[in-house]
Amino acid sequence: MSLINRVLSQPSAGRSQLLTGMLCRFLAQLCMVLPFFIAWWGIAKVTTSHLDALFWGQLAAVLLLCLAGQLVFSHIGQLRCFLGSYQLMHDVRETTTDKLRHLPLGYFQRKRLGETSTLLTDAMRRVEEIFSHLLPEVIAGLATSLIFLLGLTCIDLRLTLALVVTLPPAVLLMWWMGKRLLMGTQQQGARFVQASGLLLEFISGIRTLRLYHRAGPMVQRLDESFAAIRRASMGIEAWGGGSVQLFRLLMECGVVLLFLMAAHLFQLQEISLLTWLLFVLVAVKVIDPLLEAAAYFTLLRVMQQSASRIDALMAQPGMPEQGTRDLTPQNDIAFEKVSFAYQDDEVVKDISFRVPEGSVTAIVGTSGSGKSTLLHLLGGFWPIATGEITLGSVPLQSLGSEQIYSRIGYVFQDVQLFDGSVMDNVRIGRPEASDEAVRAACHAAHCDDFISRLPQGYDTPLGEGAQRLSGGERQRLSIARMMLKNPPIIVLDEATALLDPLSQAEVQQALTQLAKGKTVVMVAHRLRTVEFASQILVLEKGRIVQSGVHQELVKRPGLYRELWTAQEGES
Repeated sequence: MSLINRVLSQPSAGRSQLLTGMLCRFLAQLCMVLPFFIAWWGIAKVTTSHLDALFWGQLAAVLLLCLAGQLVFSHIGQLRCFLGSYQLMHDVRETTTDKLRHLPLGYFQRKRLGETSTLLTDAMRRVEEIFSHLLPEVIAGLATSLIFLLGLTCIDLRLTLALVVTLPPAVLLMWWMGKRLLMGTQQQGARFVQASGLLLEFISGIRTLRLYHRAGPMVQRLDESFAAIRRASMGIEAWGGGSVQLFRLLMECGVVLLFLMAAHLFQLQEISLLTWLLFVLVAVKVIDPLLEAAAYFTLLRVMQQSASRIDALMAQPGMPEQGTRDLTPQNDIAFEKVSFAYQDDEVVKDISFRVPEGSVTAIVGTSGSGKSTLLHLLGGFWPIATGEITLGSVPLQSLGSEQIYSRIGYVFQDVQLFDGSVMDNVRIGRPEASDEAVRAACHAAHCDDFISRLPQGYDTPLGEGAQRLSGGERQRLSIARMMLKNPPIIVLDEATALLDPLSQAEVQQALTQLAKGKTVVMVAHRLRTVEFASQILVLEKGRIVQSGVHQELVKRPGLYRELWTAQEGES
C-alpha cells in the first residue's frame, strides 16, 4: 500500500479534518453551480407565467444563500484541508523519524547524508502539498464538472453527450503521456539526490578541495549535474505541459461539437433558446475545472514519486529496540561460520572465532580485508547472510538494539560531537550523570588539560563538529563519553589511525584506562598497539588466515610477520 493510501486509510484527527475539508469544498462547488440552474429555472418560469414579488424575493434569498454557502464552505474547506494535511504530515514525519531511529546503522553508511536529508525535507514537503493543495483541488475540480454534467443531463442528454464525447480519448491520452512523464520524473529524482549529495560533499570538503586545488573539478561535476537536471526538467515540462494542452484541445473540441449539436437541435426546434443559452454558458464551467484538475492530476502523479521514496525508506528492514530473548550476565562473544556480502561482493567469508569475557582481541590485516565489517556485524549494523553471532551465548538476531548497545560501546576513528557544550557532549554517554561524574570521566580520559584552556571550561560551546578542537582532543572526549557509559564490552575501530604521534600516545593512555576490566575487540592498523592482545586475528580477503598472540605470529611465516616487518622498517 502506498504512503498516500496508507495515510488516508488510518483513522486520525488529521484525516478527519482533511475529509471534512474535502466535503466542505464539494459543498462550496455545489453552491457555486446551483445558481446557474436556479436562474435557468426562474427565467423559464417568467416566460410561462406572471410571478409576484414574493417569488422574486424567494429567488433572491436562495441565490444569496448559495453565495453565502459558497463563501463559508470554501473558507472552512480550505482551512480544514490545510490543518488536516499538516496534522497528517506531522504524523508521517514522526513515523519516518522513528523508522530512521530503528534502522540498522549500516543503512547510514550506505546512503549519502544528502540523500537522507533531501528525503526528510524536500520529499516530505512535496507529499504535504499533495494533501494540502493538489488532492483537494483535483476533487473540487472534478466535483464541479460532475455536478454541472448531472444537471445538464437532466435537461438534455443529447447536448451533454456532445459536450463530453471527447472526454474519454482526452483522459486516455493524458494517462499515456503521464506514464512517460513518470519515467522521466523517476530519473530526475535520482539526479536531484545525486546533486544533493555532491553539493553536501563539496560544502563539507571545501577546505581540503581548495588546499589540493581540486575545487575546480568538483565544481565542474556539480555544473554537469545541474546541467543534466536542467535538460531533463525541460523535457519533463514538455511532456507534462503537452499532455495538459492536448487534453485542453480535445475538450474544447467537445465544446465545438456542443455548439454544432445545439444549433442543429435549435434549427429543428427541439430545444428552446433558453436551454441553448444555458449550455453555452455552462460549457465553459464544465471544461475549466476539468482542465485545472488535469493539470493538478499530472502534478499529483509527479509528486507521488516523493511518496514512493518515503515508502522505500519505510520498507527497509528495521532493528527492534527490544529483543525476543534476555541477555545473560556473560560478556563473551562468538562468531560461528559468519559470512556477509555488500550486494554481490562477499567481504566476510566463513568467519569463526571466540572472544572470552575480559580478554582483548585484535583484528589486523590489509586494507579492505573486512576488519571493520566484522565490528559492524557485531553491532548489528548489517544482517549477516549465513552463520551466527552470539553475545553471552545469546544469538544477536534475538537481541534488540537497546540490549546490544547497553553491553557494547563503540569508539570510531571518526568522532561525532554535537553543537553543545563539553558537558553536554560527554553526558550523552549517560544522560542522568552528575556534573562530578562527567568531570571524573574527562579526567580519566586525560581531557583536563585542553578543557581548562577553553574559554568557559566544561560549559564552552563546541560548535558544529567541534572544529575548535584537535583530532586527538575530540577522540579523548569520545572516550570520556564511553567511560561515562561504562559498557562491559568495548569495540575500537582504528581509534588512533588518524592522529599524530603525540596525540596517539595521549589517546592510547585514555584507551588503556577505558579498557580496564572490559572485553575488548579492536581493529588496529599499527601493530605496536596490539602486542599485548590476548589473541590476534589476521584477515586477508575476508578470511582469517592466522590467529595467535604477537610473540607466536611474529616468528611464524605469514601475513602478520610481513606487516610487522614492513611497519618496523618504516619506523
